[in-house]
Amino acid sequence: MPRPVLIVMALLAALGLAFAVAGRVLAPPAAAIEIAEATAPPSPIPPPVLVDVAGAVARPAVVRLAAGSRVLDAIAAAGGTTPDADLLSINRAALVRDGERLYVPRTGEVPPARAATGTDTRVDLNRATAAELEALPGIGPGITGQIIRAREQRPFTRIEELQTRGLVTARVFAELRDQVVIR
Repeated sequence: MPRPVLIVMALLAALGLAFAVAGRVLAPPAAAIEIAEATAPPSPIPPPVLVDVAGAVARPAVVRLAAGSRVLDAIAAAGGTTPDADLLSINRAALVRDGERLYVPRTGEVPPARAATGTDTRVDLNRATAAELEALPGIGPGITGQIIRAREQRPFTRIEELQTRGLVTARVFAELRDQVVIR
């Protein structure tokens, strides 16, 4: 081969080698990629809920359940119901909330005051009537009207909006926060 052709071929080979070496230097090693993927933070898991199950159950107790559990899960965790349980008076499909007391009444029994029977009695801020809103602590006719006007302009997406929109004081919000919900 002529000498100029050999020089060009040698230069091309050198350039090819240089690009190959540069590509290896710039590319991360496969082990580094695997380590980065392995150390990615896990997706957050909601904390468990604690529910006080009482009444006509085999083992009344505070039970620990996964977030999103239902009344029937809480009853099962307490050993199931006794034969005299009035299952028609409770909603076994209702979601349980952390810190809730679930009371399973016996047939013919009236549940004790403030005992949840699987029915969510919280007031929905976007659907409540004026009377339901006025029954909340610290809420009178004036604030009720303000809440209704506010939700007509823009529905609530979080209960904290009662305070951030200036509808109630921090003290009133602290009193009613567990009694309201957004569905």
